[in-house]
Amino acid sequence: MIDAYHHLLKHYSQIHLLESIQGLLYWDLNTYMPSDGLQFRTEQFKWLQQNIHKHWIDEEFASLISKCEKVDYLDSIQKRNVELTRREYDKRTVIPIKLVGDLAAQSNKTLEVWKIAKAKNSFQYVVFDLEKLFSLNLKRAELLAESSGISDPYEALINFRDPGFSVNLLNNIFNEIKTFLVPFVKKCISSQPDQTFLTRRVSREIQQELVKELTKFLEYPHTTGRVDEVEHPLTIGCGPKDVRITVKYQEDRVMKALSAGIHEIGHGLDSLQRNPEWRGQPINARKFPSFGESQSRLLENIIGLSREFWSHFYPIFKEKVGVFTDIDLDTFYSAINTVKPGLSRMRADELTYILHIIIRFEIERDLFAGNIKINELPQIWNEKYDEYLNVEVPSDTLGVMQDLHWYSQYWGYFFGYALGDIISSQIAETLSQLLPEWRESLQNGSFTMIREWLANNVHSLGAQYDSLELVEKITGEPLTNKYLINYLNEKYTELYKL
Repeated sequence: MIDAYHHLLKHYSQIHLLESIQGLLYWDLNTYMPSDGLQFRTEQFKWLQQNIHKHWIDEEFASLISKCEKVDYLDSIQKRNVELTRREYDKRTVIPIKLVGDLAAQSNKTLEVWKIAKAKNSFQYVVFDLEKLFSLNLKRAELLAESSGISDPYEALINFRDPGFSVNLLNNIFNEIKTFLVPFVKKCISSQPDQTFLTRRVSREIQQELVKELTKFLEYPHTTGRVDEVEHPLTIGCGPKDVRITVKYQEDRVMKALSAGIHEIGHGLDSLQRNPEWRGQPINARKFPSFGESQSRLLENIIGLSREFWSHFYPIFKEKVGVFTDIDLDTFYSAINTVKPGLSRMRADELTYILHIIIRFEIERDLFAGNIKINELPQIWNEKYDEYLNVEVPSDTLGVMQDLHWYSQYWGYFFGYALGDIISSQIAETLSQLLPEWRESLQNGSFTMIREWLANNVHSLGAQYDSLELVEKITGEPLTNKYLINYLNEKYTELYKL
């Protein structure tokens, strides 16, 4: 029966290989592919997705899974590999291969149309393709819901991406966070430190050098990663020792590139620091949005917006950019942590960020429930931004078209960013209890202690557990909002002298 298990892993390795090729093509699509290559690239993605799907639903593969499930002498890791394979197989078998190909082709086409629509500031330019893409995603969600006995297609999609989470659980989590955030944000915005100097021009070339310095400090290895520019930053895995990050440079927004760089390095380290003995196995391919985003948000916020980090990095930053010589550390630190409700999720301060995510979650929830339609998205979006953040949206480019997710393959994903903040603060509390000297180490210019702790206690666990159980295994208690609320309350009460 061990032979059946080895054959199962061998079959899965073919899927893993195809997915790595797909990752490389997706990276190229977002970075260097000439625009006229889109039509053929769409055909390539369609072929790959369909063949990956064929491998998943292969009858011999199904037989191997069943054989492995009948024995009781596999160890816990082997059993988890079988469990994860069965879970994915069951989900895949309810999705027709034509739908898989159509989703792959339409998501990549819509993404390219979105880029044009965004440049034109015309949501109407992408509506036709977005409606087609949503229709395909809705069909997939309905099939998943039917097969799993879930009445809500959106909940089925959430559970497909991150098992254990439900719409009701997310509603409860987000409502509790809103109860704290909305009045607390109002307290903070009554006092606004100067931020104007953050728009001083820093050339693209210097920003590239700064991001390179970040990769060195955060120990993102150049032999297994690289940094490229895209319209919307993301991390793309092209193989077990090939994980690439991307950023976007704007000469009057130097902090945007740095924040994106730190965020994506968090993803990159999470992927690269998995257990090497599990490479090419299902247990090593953790794709849960909530936990994945916790690792990027941990670096971006708790590390990258901390006084300790900038106590070390600010002298490097000042020397490189040359236009901040008159700005001291305290002024800079206050500016980058200013609470200022705005239009952009990517540029949002860490206090208002979750409100951006809650808006997207609620829109998705209502869209899948049939309460709103695609062509109503700009209006609904603008109304929620006025209600939750008290900001007026001047254009679709700055509003409903700012993120790539709905125009690509990331439906039912946004909730993970908010959960990422919650989980990261809970992990940071555990880190502080076990390694109270980590902040001092960071201030002294060393990230090694933190990186190694994350590698040994978080990243190397892979998909050994689902997100909710993984949080409890690492921190010793179930997922809770209290550490995020405590972290934000303490930090911003001190900053704003509340």
